[in-house]
Amino acid sequence: MPELPEVETVCSALSKIVYNSKIEDVDVLRSDLRWKIKKSLKNDLENDYFKKPFRRGKYILIPTIKDNIFLIHLGMSGQIKIRNNFESILKHDHLRVTIKSENDKTYFITYNDPRRFGYIDLFHKKEINEHFLLKKLGVEPFEKNFNIGYLQKIFDKKIKCIKDTLMDQSVIAGIGNIYASEILFKAKVNPYRSVKTLNNEEIKSIIGATIEILKKSINVGGTTLQNHLQPNGKLGYFFQNLEVYGKKNKTCNKCKCLISVSIISNRSTFYCNNCQI
Repeated sequence: MPELPEVETVCSALSKIVYNSKIEDVDVLRSDLRWKIKKSLKNDLENDYFKKPFRRGKYILIPTIKDNIFLIHLGMSGQIKIRNNFESILKHDHLRVTIKSENDKTYFITYNDPRRFGYIDLFHKKEINEHFLLKKLGVEPFEKNFNIGYLQKIFDKKIKCIKDTLMDQSVIAGIGNIYASEILFKAKVNPYRSVKTLNNEEIKSIIGATIEILKKSINVGGTTLQNHLQPNGKLGYFFQNLEVYGKKNKTCNKCKCLISVSIISNRSTFYCNNCQI
């Protein structure tokens, strides 16, 4: 599933072309996503204008001049394709939006999703804080309030392990399975540790590792393992920098012990038993 860096990469690519663009055509090709695309989407979005996109957790949000917000959730296998020439419709293309940019160029933005766990929505901006996908999201990792005090308050109320807590979208928005494993390796914290056992220095290390790893991944276009492609069709290259994720029975780059893998909450978790305490 695309996580924060992959979504940020897509959002950044969209920002370069959609700001102040006119929405000339909306084609709902297949409505059968996790929740069906609204029948009203075409009429409500056409002839509107996009404003600057932004990301919230794993969601892309594009405001419009008519005070609506166009929401894109990539789910597990969703991809955004941006092209300046018309391409044939593919089997798993669900939506195509044709825009004319402010420099008078035409672009075709296509949402493709083979596994259909993604979602497309349009709603009024005043509903943003109550939208069912957004209202319970926690702090953003790059915000100032992602700090020791915030996490201490959360950890005092939880009995979960740190791996589960990092992936809890109501605590921190945007972190998934890949980056949780990488963050904990960088911070030298065992994924099974109860959050109640973490001291201030360990929490500080987790915060620092979170920011560093997410920024590094964004800078190289995210991580391509199975489905993620950048909107221009290129791969994301952070997979070359992964230290533990997907490294079962390979040696740790720090201590040369074998990387371990176990299941936490039905998700594969990779870690070094020697480096992470």
